[in-house]
Amino acid sequence: MFNAFLISKKLLGKFKIKQKNPLALNCEKVTETPRAYSTAQIKSATENILLVDTEENILPEIITKSTEYLLKDLFIQMHQTGLYNRQFKLWKSLANIIEISVSRLQKGLFKKSELNAYVIDFFIDPEAQCISGIIDENKNTDEFKVYLDRVVFSSNLNRLKGIFYFLNYMPDENLVTKLKFCTNSPDKISTYESILLKTNDVRLNVISYHKNNEKFVFKHFYPELKFVKHEDAITLQ
Repeated sequence: MFNAFLISKKLLGKFKIKQKNPLALNCEKVTETPRAYSTAQIKSATENILLVDTEENILPEIITKSTEYLLKDLFIQMHQTGLYNRQFKLWKSLANIIEISVSRLQKGLFKKSELNAYVIDFFIDPEAQCISGIIDENKNTDEFKVYLDRVVFSSNLNRLKGIFYFLNYMPDENLVTKLKFCTNSPDKISTYESILLKTNDVRLNVISYHKNNEKFVFKHFYPELKFVKHEDAITLQ
């Protein structure tokens, strides 16, 4: 374990978000009247997203796959489950992203050494990121709080709407207890709102990932999403 103040970010690359067809339905439009759109329509809107590498750097596959997961799959899941109701500003921010930067976390004052973690910052405007994704490649939770604190409290908390923390293993109940504590979640409503302590409105979502047959598999772990099908609508229980 080491001090979060000794951790810095080394920029690796940048992306622009564009629409394949500017005249087609997009995610921003979906967030204006969420109940008016079916899952199929929202899926079509996410498929209209184009991720453009502006610097053509070679980045780890997990970077692009986790980014696509957030902008596409999770955007749909938040609508399907109703989680968007509890985290609307975060969900709306996902729909309005125009730029992304990718960094590697490193530690040290003078001599820097790379850590097993990346940060993906999402921007609506260039002033400050509105969302950050943390890709933690460690196989345990030893550095979870350190990485989380470094990213959150070095950000503009008036602009930051949420953190998506990716863990390279399936978390256990011990971590769930810690997550409920750091989001002050004694009941179901506050659990789904998942607001980090010492912030006004920064939401925490934890996602596990692994590779299966050479493909990345993502599971939204916290808060737990429970699906109940009812025709085309799915709601949180």
